[in-house]
Amino acid sequence: MERFCFLVILSLSGLAVALQLTTPCNAAQAQPPPVYDIDGHELTGNNMYTIMAADRNLSDHCVSAGSFRREECNKHATLTPCKQLGGTRGVHVSIKPAEASDGSGKEASIRLSTDVVIEFKGVVTWCKHHLQWYVHGEMTNQTHVTASCFRGMKGCQPSAGTCKEQSFLFRIERHENVYKLTSCFHAPCRHLVLFEYAGQRWLTVEKDGREPLVVVFKKFPFPN
Repeated sequence: MERFCFLVILSLSGLAVALQLTTPCNAAQAQPPPVYDIDGHELTGNNMYTIMAADRNLSDHCVSAGSFRREECNKHATLTPCKQLGGTRGVHVSIKPAEASDGSGKEASIRLSTDVVIEFKGVVTWCKHHLQWYVHGEMTNQTHVTASCFRGMKGCQPSAGTCKEQSFLFRIERHENVYKLTSCFHAPCRHLVLFEYAGQRWLTVEKDGREPLVVVFKKFPFPN
């Protein structure tokens, strides 16, 4: 009888250990929900998108690349009426999972709360830089979304400092029934907001309680 009880206890212990081993593995396999464009399709790394403001007060505004000074090599993300950018097309971007930014996994879905890299496409600068987004302090005393070089670029020195890996990483988060963009360069993660300067609205990292810029994504090109 004692031997029987021992075997039962041993079996139950083995079952408990097995459950402890399998449960975390199953949980780790669960992926965050995908991000969708305004047509209900999942965002993927092999498509281009226009990022459009979802706030009704900023209707028909698109995120585009601008500069504080005409001769400046660095570009900065700004919010501009789409019609000023060539009809309603705006400036399109690529959005890729950070781990696939080397060209692998281009068809991977973009998912909520995961690191992504964003790059302006179709913008030509005399510096011939890849316009990949990163966050960087500027003369406005704000941390701006800047675009001038790509992650891992040898000798990349935007403005006064070297490119830091984490500064290139962004996340897309759900905000009510639309989305917001966040930067996790400094903990905790902070959403991107609009900062008015020199007659334009620039994307900066929140630091004083401002509401996030809420956005939606439109697959590029627009239908004719």
